[in-house]
Amino acid sequence: MALRVFFLILPLAASCASTPAPSPSPDALALLAFKSVCSDRTAALGSWTESSDPCSGKWRGVKCQRSSSSSPPRVRRVVLEGLQLGGHAAALELLVDLPLLSFLSLENNSFTGSLHGIDFSRLAPHLKLLYLSGNGFSGRFPESVLRLRHLRRLDLSGNRIKGTIPPEIGHRLRALLTLNLARNSFVGPVPTSLEAMAELAELNVSGNHLKGPIPKCLASAFPASSFAGNPELCGSPLPLRCNEQQQIAYNGSGEASDGLRSGRWKSHDRWMVLMVMSAVGAAVALLVLAALCAALWLKNKKSTRRPRTNSPTNSTVVGEETVRFDGCCVEFDVGTLMRGAAEMLGKGATATTYRVAMGGNDASDAVVEEGKGEVVVVKRMRRREGARASREDERRRRELARQMGTWRHANIVGLRAFYASTEELLLVFDYIPNGSLHSLLHENRGPARVPLDWQTRLKLAQDAAHGLAYLHGVSGANLSHRHLTSSNILVDSSGNARVSDFSLLQLLAPAPPGEALQKQDVHSFGVILLEILTGRSPEDGSADLHRWARTVVREEWTSEMFDVELLRSKGADDEMVALLQVALLCVADNPRERPRMAVVAKMIEDIRDRGSKRGKCSASPSQAGHSHESSPCVSEDTTRSTPASSS
Repeated sequence: MALRVFFLILPLAASCASTPAPSPSPDALALLAFKSVCSDRTAALGSWTESSDPCSGKWRGVKCQRSSSSSPPRVRRVVLEGLQLGGHAAALELLVDLPLLSFLSLENNSFTGSLHGIDFSRLAPHLKLLYLSGNGFSGRFPESVLRLRHLRRLDLSGNRIKGTIPPEIGHRLRALLTLNLARNSFVGPVPTSLEAMAELAELNVSGNHLKGPIPKCLASAFPASSFAGNPELCGSPLPLRCNEQQQIAYNGSGEASDGLRSGRWKSHDRWMVLMVMSAVGAAVALLVLAALCAALWLKNKKSTRRPRTNSPTNSTVVGEETVRFDGCCVEFDVGTLMRGAAEMLGKGATATTYRVAMGGNDASDAVVEEGKGEVVVVKRMRRREGARASREDERRRRELARQMGTWRHANIVGLRAFYASTEELLLVFDYIPNGSLHSLLHENRGPARVPLDWQTRLKLAQDAAHGLAYLHGVSGANLSHRHLTSSNILVDSSGNARVSDFSLLQLLAPAPPGEALQKQDVHSFGVILLEILTGRSPEDGSADLHRWARTVVREEWTSEMFDVELLRSKGADDEMVALLQVALLCVADNPRERPRMAVVAKMIEDIRDRGSKRGKCSASPSQAGHSHESSPCVSEDTTRSTPASSS
């Protein structure tokens, strides 16, 4: 392949040397070489000439950008969609030589050949969008794509790629928002690692030959259309139920072997298995009978020694338990908590919250000096007075606490440990020092207040949306917050928003699982967005903040509803209006019309990205002489989406 590319480039280099021409862009040679090996029946690339610069704005599908005012513009986008271009996949080797390429799309053309040998990893520092759908690419999944750590959207649908989907894809491409592998020839299971993609908003693996159960978190986060067209894929949301006894093994080439359905056992092997099973069954029966006899003998012996009393039997006794999760101090136990210096932070409907400085020797220490201990938040869960939980309720409560301890995301408050007994349930969380979104928005209103600027508000909204979307997804649509307010969104020392108290009510009073409760979370989040935009608090007598906002918008007073502190945020009006539209979607009266939190997070991310791009595009007096083409004003991260219709 390397020799082929060399001989393709050689004539171009010779012709450039023989003909005087203006000094081309450093990327011109790679693009002209790509053109020379492509089949271009419609002359779609006729504007790509040796006598012009690809960053002149005249080359079809090519966009450039300057990395600094002193450096020449470099190619950032190559978008050649539906141009009837053809050729071998090896032609892509020429495009991966563009060092700053961030957006590559060859959708709906006629390229063929295996992608497996293409080294996409050379684009790892910058590539965010890769669209190769609607061609004839074949071979296995290109492993070098797994090294594109900044990739946001990947679309390989409508090709002839075969083999298994890499099991580690979810751990390697954690930043993905879109993954479309529809209408290929993939076999094997749907990788469980996809559950690790906290920001994944669009998934489509339909129209392949996948087998086995759909991972639970994916089943709850994506519709049946994302998995349709795989006859042997089973489990929710598909109608085919899974048979748990079927275990399918796959080798590296994607070939499957089913040991329970092979039908290749010899007859004497079957008889041998039956004999062994019969012997084992008889032995187990004897052991069970002996155990029953021993239990009856012990019961009768105890009854003769100890008279019966009239006191009720306690069926709720469950032992004490201390469980630590990743990130918690190894020495943690309930005694360590009790010895720490505690300060009550508040008392709510579900728990009393304490700030505990573990590691201090004196209970009078109000603050732990840096390096001498660890500060945590302990929530002592309330129980109804006089009520004792049944054994089943206690088991369910502890199982949920264990599940909560596995949740890890940059925008949630992590559970580090818990202590449980029949009388107590103590939950140990990260300590978040900078207060809540509610305090930042509403406290200390007056002349001495430092206003909360628009960019900070928008970032906190995006962080909180990502955190809540993660919690909705990782809990498998079975859990919800049920009491989401701006007071439950905390701000850490790095200025990141983190959602707290998710599913705490479920620990006290279980609710039936279902999407309806999560749609209520979406409504509550919409109210929080209105707080961010208006500066009004629902606690100030504006309980129907969302109804007031609808009235203002309907009567076209939109510009007057924004917080006065935002008036100094010049140029952000469009972003505020866009966020208002998202908020009104979230507070729709019909829960079915409210978007999922993953979609809400993506919309807010788009708003923020467009704002940052617009900020870069605002020309200062010193930039007035620069070409407009050198400043891309369209978000390359999230504005492009893979529509469901493309599958």
